[in-house]
Amino acid sequence: MGSLKKLVGQTAIYGVSSILGRIINYFLVSLHTAIFLRDELGATSYLFGYIALALIIITFGMETTFFRFATKDKNPRTYHVASTAVILVSLGLGLMVYFSANSIATYSSIKFDWELNPLIIHWIAAIIFIDGATAIPFAKLRITNRPIKFATAKLVAIFLNIIFQLLFLVLFPAIYNLEYLVELKPFIDRIYNPNLGIEYIFLAVLLSNSILFILLAKEFLQIRLSLHWPTLKPMLKYAIPILITGIAGWVINELDKIGVAEWSEGGLFAQGVYSQTFKLGAIMMLAIQAFRYAVEPFFFSQAKDKQAPALFAKTMHYYFLLALLIMLAICTNIDLIATLLLRNPEYRVALYLVPIIMFGKLLFGVYINLSIWYKLNDKTSYGILFTFIGAAITFGINYLFLGTYGYVVSAVAIVASYFTMSLASYYIGRKHYPIPYNFKPLFIYSALFLVTIYLSYKVTIDNIWVDSLVNITIPVVYTIAIYFIERKRIFKPIE
Repeated sequence: MGSLKKLVGQTAIYGVSSILGRIINYFLVSLHTAIFLRDELGATSYLFGYIALALIIITFGMETTFFRFATKDKNPRTYHVASTAVILVSLGLGLMVYFSANSIATYSSIKFDWELNPLIIHWIAAIIFIDGATAIPFAKLRITNRPIKFATAKLVAIFLNIIFQLLFLVLFPAIYNLEYLVELKPFIDRIYNPNLGIEYIFLAVLLSNSILFILLAKEFLQIRLSLHWPTLKPMLKYAIPILITGIAGWVINELDKIGVAEWSEGGLFAQGVYSQTFKLGAIMMLAIQAFRYAVEPFFFSQAKDKQAPALFAKTMHYYFLLALLIMLAICTNIDLIATLLLRNPEYRVALYLVPIIMFGKLLFGVYINLSIWYKLNDKTSYGILFTFIGAAITFGINYLFLGTYGYVVSAVAIVASYFTMSLASYYIGRKHYPIPYNFKPLFIYSALFLVTIYLSYKVTIDNIWVDSLVNITIPVVYTIAIYFIERKRIFKPIE
């Protein structure tokens, strides 16, 4: 129980950066939907989808590999070799993107009839390098149990991103356009170009991420650049399957950010609506990310304990309940949340996607729990199998049906892929690392929550205040009820 409490504590701290930081960042959703057109935000989502792919390539599984070898072999060179390899790959890919800026802009013009400023690609190249260079230092903070520093660095970058975006998208344009502030225009002209729009979103990310080199200075100064082959070779052997898994995972998690633009009739306009709606559903992902930051090192550190299987089953059970409660709270209040975040009504035409997306992300967390067995047993090749199954399902559903049925296909694909992956991992994992999961109560809870969400979409009260009060009360009542149902199990020692 003490280990579980420690996991909960670390998850809460990581959640400061992953959940609180992202919630603050949701302010930008409101800002962007008030300022930019659907095709502009569609293009932004499209480009960030490729940035996500670049981050997988430049880290090439080294974060998880670092966790494994730092705890298994206690080799002091592990940190230096992992950092050096990721920095070199990040630099190489960043330079390739930088020098391909004009070609990428030309493709955008031909494919979407939308002019892409090559300057955005230059800034993306720098973002790629920074994200890669800071990956292993951040991983070191996690493995050495320093979640407070981790969270602080992440939060500082998030706040700076918001500040820079407010400056470039709100304050500077206001000064530029107000005649009585004409005396400030010579200064503003040096740092602000009124012809730029979404470009400033990428510049803000670049400037805010750059501060990480200062915040993680101690971790960077500890790096001794080295590609010691006897150390690197087994790490690469362990990492390459994770890289392949990561690319397939990108197909599952990020293909829709590109596929809606590429394959649906709406193009960048449909991508703009889907991407902003997806952000409402992806609130679930914030909690999962915080959980994942803490749970990976936790699983590895507890693997040799004889009570580990029971502990992992209990972790799964309470993750699932917490995720259901988050899903219920968001979906029963989606109209209010959408009004606050999606300022232009044109972005609110697909709110029916939110429960589908959130349940899909919930299943992603289930898969994280169910797939730990192959990492603990160094059987990462199974990760390739499961994620390729999910990637094939995601790609197939999107490619075959997006053009006919629109972006609802992308939401359904998330559920289908993670459900299949979780099922496959569970049945195969029972033979290699039996864990006493009890799925029956989780199925009952899922049915109850999903029916409640469906009814909340279908049944509305004419009085908006009463309707809002009922919607807010529903998740509170469910939380209290689950506590009384589960409290004996929560405090029961693991045997």
